[in-house]
Amino acid sequence: MPPPCRYRGKRAMQQPVLRKKRGLSPIWILPLVALCIGGWLLYTSYRDAGIEITVHFASAEGITAGKTRVIYRGIPVGLVKKVEINQNLDGVDLIIEMKKETRKGLVEDTKFWIVRPEISAGRISGLDTLFTGAYISVRRGKSTVPCTTFDGLAEPPPLVDEHPGLRITLVADSLYSLQKGSYVYAKNLQIGHVEDYHLDGNGKIILSLFIKEEFSHLVRRGTRFWNASGLSINGDLQRGLTVNIESLASLIYGGITCATPPALADSPPAEQNQQFTLFKDFEAAEYGIPMTLQLASGEGIVPGKTKVMFRGLKAGVVKELNINRDRFHTVTATVLLDPRAEVILRRHTRFWVVRPQFSIDGIRNLSTLLTGPYITFEVGDGPFQDHFVVQQNPLPRPTLRAGTRFTLTARDSGSLEPGAPVLYRKMTVGEIIDIRLNPDGDAVQTTILVYQPYVHLVHRDSVFWNVSGVRINATLPKVEINLSSVHSLLVGGVAFLSPPRHGGKAPTPARNGDSFTLYPSYYEAVSSVPALQPAGMLVRVRAEKMPVLGEETPVYYNNIKVGEVRGFRLAKNRRDGLIDIFIEQRYRDLVNTSSRFYNFSGFTFDASLQRFRLSSGPLKSLLSGGIAFITPAEGKQPGRNHIFHLYQDIDGARNADAVLLTLHMENGAGIGRGTRIRYRGIVIGRIISVELDQDLEHVRARAGVMRKTARLFTEHSTLWLVEPQIGLSGARHLETILTGPYIDVRPGPGRPATEFTVQSRTTASSVPASGLNVVLETPRLGSLKRGSPVYFRQIPVGRVTGFDLATDARNVLVHVNIRPEYERLVYTGTKFWNVSGVEISAGLFSGVSIDTESLEAILIGGVAFATPEGEKKGRPARDNDLFILHEQGRDRWRQWQPALAWRQEADNPPRRETGKGKQ
Repeated sequence: MPPPCRYRGKRAMQQPVLRKKRGLSPIWILPLVALCIGGWLLYTSYRDAGIEITVHFASAEGITAGKTRVIYRGIPVGLVKKVEINQNLDGVDLIIEMKKETRKGLVEDTKFWIVRPEISAGRISGLDTLFTGAYISVRRGKSTVPCTTFDGLAEPPPLVDEHPGLRITLVADSLYSLQKGSYVYAKNLQIGHVEDYHLDGNGKIILSLFIKEEFSHLVRRGTRFWNASGLSINGDLQRGLTVNIESLASLIYGGITCATPPALADSPPAEQNQQFTLFKDFEAAEYGIPMTLQLASGEGIVPGKTKVMFRGLKAGVVKELNINRDRFHTVTATVLLDPRAEVILRRHTRFWVVRPQFSIDGIRNLSTLLTGPYITFEVGDGPFQDHFVVQQNPLPRPTLRAGTRFTLTARDSGSLEPGAPVLYRKMTVGEIIDIRLNPDGDAVQTTILVYQPYVHLVHRDSVFWNVSGVRINATLPKVEINLSSVHSLLVGGVAFLSPPRHGGKAPTPARNGDSFTLYPSYYEAVSSVPALQPAGMLVRVRAEKMPVLGEETPVYYNNIKVGEVRGFRLAKNRRDGLIDIFIEQRYRDLVNTSSRFYNFSGFTFDASLQRFRLSSGPLKSLLSGGIAFITPAEGKQPGRNHIFHLYQDIDGARNADAVLLTLHMENGAGIGRGTRIRYRGIVIGRIISVELDQDLEHVRARAGVMRKTARLFTEHSTLWLVEPQIGLSGARHLETILTGPYIDVRPGPGRPATEFTVQSRTTASSVPASGLNVVLETPRLGSLKRGSPVYFRQIPVGRVTGFDLATDARNVLVHVNIRPEYERLVYTGTKFWNVSGVEISAGLFSGVSIDTESLEAILIGGVAFATPEGEKKGRPARDNDLFILHEQGRDRWRQWQPALAWRQEADNPPRRETGKGKQ
């Protein structure tokens, strides 16, 4: 029972009950969890710990600690942790942390080397390091002894012996231009490379070659190896010079060519580490590849002398000639070809004989008059082939070639001549063989031969047109001006195509002798054959100066391509150019009779005091040229015979409807093309051209202004040249020091005019169009100048606008303009006086008194006026009223205080407060 209460009348205090706690406190759970986590982290750190190794290099160029990785077969296996200088100061030590999975590969003969970008004539490697930085490559060794310290290599090691392939040794007297990595060629295939080379005790160069396994069967014991590096030149006066070259890469980087002579083709395959001799060149190896050429005639071909040339280099020689027993009794020439030129032995390679040619466009191949004809070729592709039919030109045009003949009828022959090509998609598929008048003599019939492989391209509905003219091909990768285009301008050419078909209907092939219409141009063909007209619009543009264009040159509207150039040619006047332009169907609504086309090629750079402008079109238009157009107003769709004009630039297109002015000036100082014409500070036109007048004593300029501002230019309008002015009165128009002078316009009454005389600012006699203009008469001008202020109660209310001598030359007439808001201050009784300079009065007892109207009046002079009260003020002054300009003002004039309503009633003058005195 509870203890009795010690104090009566008060509540008894409770005593705590003590109990014994059993078990562990929950607070100890947290340290146990932390201990478990720490143990787990310690275990995983030990489990995932890498292997630290040291690699010694001569230089650490490109190596960055914490960034440079170790790569094995494209997979990162380590990271450089630290770069230290070697204790012997003979290099650097790289401390590398390798992944634990590489432990078995870190043995004594493991190789490490640094991979950096390498660019040379023969190859490009390590380009990825330009972005990721240099890295360390590794090759696993064969040893089983673990190792953590390695010596890095200066370059990649040669392939290991077990790498599949053939290893042979070449003995040479000189290294020539060979290097490590130089390629080994056979049958124009890269079959191996040079692994290493060294000088032996006998002074010979020993080269170690590696041949890929898939090509090892090409190397036999009788195989010949010769140097294909650089140029090999030899010969004499009788045989001429022989120049041998394998390829551009081998010319710079070096290379070796090998081949097995036919007599040794059955020799046993080469064995590992077998030794061969490296010959100096092909002639020393005494080997060639035979091939045959079929010619229409053997005229000029001499066995042992006639060469096969390619771009000025000898590629082979004709060994013998034989007559064939065929229909045309052709000739077969056996040629011994340089093995390095084996790449040309492909089905589509074309051979032809180069002889001197005399034609309307000049004399070609003049050197063959002395050296005799030679055979050249155009490299093609396809499977291997060693027998070819020689053609007469690089683009096939033989007279004895199978094909189908067609007749083309036209109004005239244009520039066509026999021998001109027939083109299909810009490829030669035939030639013109005859041109003659028809029996009636009212048309020209052109007979063409389409070569047999291309006859199927000609259908009953095919369309032919004349492609004579200059051909300029400008594309993004290159700009090419084809000189043969000049030939086509003279001798002409024919192109054709077949209209697209819909519904899957097969075309009807044309037959031998079928007749077609020959249109004078592609534009005429498309315009005359509805089936050729794509969804869109064809327009024609005339250019006085043809820009650099090509077929398919883009046409832009607001920097968006909306069409392309389809063709161009000379106009009938033989001076202008006509450009055929195709506008896509979805953009044809952008073109109407108000459209203006302009040259959009290259950069537009205009720099002068007047302006600095550098503009260009899209990147493609910079390289391949371009045309753009604007459509400033609504108009009708252009008709078939509508011809647009091509402007030189966008300014010319925009100003095509500008009002042209003729301006006469004393001299052209400060005036040039682009000089601005301004009205109220707004540019409304520019000078187009400046030239001497016919009298050679004045300057005449042509200017264009906006058509909407034409009403500013009337018989009494005034134009003057605004230039910087610096004097005692201050500086004006300083902005023209940087922007250049400009011509200001002040409109006047009268009929419209387009011919004006531009006055100098200092001599311009102009009457402001607004305000009150009065004349002041004074015996002397004093220090008044144009622009001197006119004061009323020391407030500027006007300016001196000019001055002239009176008719009797006894006085000076000063023209004054009172601003419109102050013109009600002047009445016929108003008194004007000169306030130029400073008025000083002094007395013995009165002291010195200095009086001036303003600081500006001290510098440039000024005029003040006062108007009397009552009837003395007279009527309000009118324009051209004459007043006397007094030399000094009288005190009573200054005391006049008439009440003049000089403002409109709409203005709220300040209210005078009454009834309040000064505090």
